[in-house]
This record gives sequence, structure tokens and C-alpha cells, in this order.
Amino acid sequence: MTDDGTPALTVRVRTVPEAVVVAAAGDLDLATAPVLRARARAALDGRPGALIVDLGAITFCGSAGLQVIAELAGETTAADLPFAVVATGRPVLRSLQVTRMDTTVALHPTVDGARAWLRRRRPDGG
Repeated sequence: MTDDGTPALTVRVRTVPEAVVVAAAGDLDLATAPVLRARARAALDGRPGALIVDLGAITFCGSAGLQVIAELAGETTAADLPFAVVATGRPVLRSLQVTRMDTTVALHPTVDGARAWLRRRRPDGG
């Protein structure tokens, strides 16, 4: 919680035809990373066709948040499941670039862009 009582991180999960989308907003740090981890893993338990983690509304991304992204990348790779990260803001992009994670995850500026990438990956093209 922040000083004014609002949650430091909110996570919403929704399903689109190509994937399950886990969207987070707020600060992604040591205190809040477990929330994102738990919600994303719960989404994976439903055996979706792909996972999109939308970090477009993240205002701070600490090392614990990066750890969650790395774990999800490993888990989706092991399950042969496409994984995309949506990020446009400096807090996330800079952290991914400094750690070179931007070269190991499919990074997109929008959820629609990630969905289009997933459609192109399908053998039938759509």
C-alpha cells in the first residue's frame, strides 16, 4: 500500500483469442513482485495458448520485477508456450535493456502488437 492507502500494484487478467494477458500497473518491486508472479502463474495453470505480460502502466521496476519476468520466460520456454512482454515506459524498458533481457524476451509496445506477433507465429498464419 502507498501512504494514501491505494495499492502499489494492481494486476488484471483477461483472455484474448491469442493469449491470456496479465496487465500490471504501479510499482513492481520486492513487495509487489509476488503479486504479479502469483497472478501470472495462476493464468498459466489454465494452459493458455500464450502469455502476454503487459507492463505498460508500470511506474517503477526493480530487480524483483525483473526476476519475475525472467522466471516467466523460463517457465513458458520450458512449456513451449509463446511469451511476450508489453512495455513502453522508461522504468521497464531501461531495466530490460540494462540487463539485456530485451534480447531474450519478445518485447512489444502494445498488447495489439504482441497479439499480431502471436498470430504471425501460428502455422496457419491467423
